[in-house]
Amino acid sequence: MSTTTPDRLVELRSHAEVGELARYVNLTRELALTNFKLKYTGSVLGYLWSLFKPLMYFGVLYVIFVDVFHQRQPTFPMQLLLAIVIFNFFTECTGTALGSIAGNAGLVRKAFFPLSALVVSQSLTALLTLVINFSLVIVIGLVTRRLQMGLGTLFVPLLLLELYMLSLGVGMLLASAFVFYRDLGHIWEVVTMVLMYGCGVVFPALQVPLRLRHLFFLNPLAQVIEDLRHAVVARTDAPWSFTMLDPGLIVVPIALSVLVFLAGLWLFHVLTPLFAESL
Repeated sequence: MSTTTPDRLVELRSHAEVGELARYVNLTRELALTNFKLKYTGSVLGYLWSLFKPLMYFGVLYVIFVDVFHQRQPTFPMQLLLAIVIFNFFTECTGTALGSIAGNAGLVRKAFFPLSALVVSQSLTALLTLVINFSLVIVIGLVTRRLQMGLGTLFVPLLLLELYMLSLGVGMLLASAFVFYRDLGHIWEVVTMVLMYGCGVVFPALQVPLRLRHLFFLNPLAQVIEDLRHAVVARTDAPWSFTMLDPGLIVVPIALSVLVFLAGLWLFHVLTPLFAESL
């Protein structure tokens, strides 16, 4: 009779975990691509809408804040476009995640896969749109010669990672809570509208009164938007836009982003067993 040694058990368990992770990655990738295709199915312009939508938002806000309110900072149009792209990613990622569990009741009741894949795949779909739109910003910046590369540009991948963690964390929280509290959908629409103006999408952070800037930058989304502006379209010698205010302040919004991400994972894990009976 053959026996399995402890080392062999560990090895088998390790292989099983790697195989399970590979299946999870493949599942989320396929769901994300399917979501992206379905989003534009039946439309005349198809995938071009992923480019036209931010440009249309930009055109409306440009007329309002440049032509009407005379925002004349030379780099403001590019700052506005970049902020719209970042904010649209956050709203798409969180908005689609919100209904990802409640909107798939049939799958949830017969779940033979980790339900988190439904939320993660929505975030990856939004990430695909972000990559396309961010590339559009770079192209327009090169054509108009408004790109300002510097030391801060090296931090773009880290800032985008922070943005993704924050968005996915909020998405996990919303998806978990929406199963039990459907009013959350209406509340979140109002919250995102407030966030658009509270995160400095339509104005540079320099216009925030100095006494309020520390509070303003405690918002991780505001911090990411402003720092990406300084990393791509506004020249700065500092890695982050507000290090001159308080070099230690950067820790707070990053810590909040990580905390929201971990809280989202934890709440989703705790409530997953209750989803099927609540739908």
